Amino acid sequence: MMITKEFTITGAHGFHLRPAQVLVKTVTKFQSNVIMEKADGTQANAKSLLNVMTLGLEQGQNVTVKVHGPDENQAMQAIGEQFACNFGE
Repeated sequence: MMITKEFTITGAHGFHLRPAQVLVKTVTKFQSNVIMEKADGTQANAKSLLNVMTLGLEQGQNVTVKVHGPDENQAMQAIGEQFACNFGE
């Protein structure tokens, strides 16, 4: 099974280095694969800082997060919590 959820980038500076680092640090704790996908279909492995940064996500853009693996529910919950608190910004 795979869990898919859409999030909106709310940070004034978009999804820059610091929130990207927080996300990567969060998802690498889980065994599940985590993919981020922009509306145009561009995908990135959320466990790779370089991959996440290449998405170039800006404020107001939506991103779809897809989680697949043995701890996908816990991973998606942790990701949702980070988006909810704007990655501690």
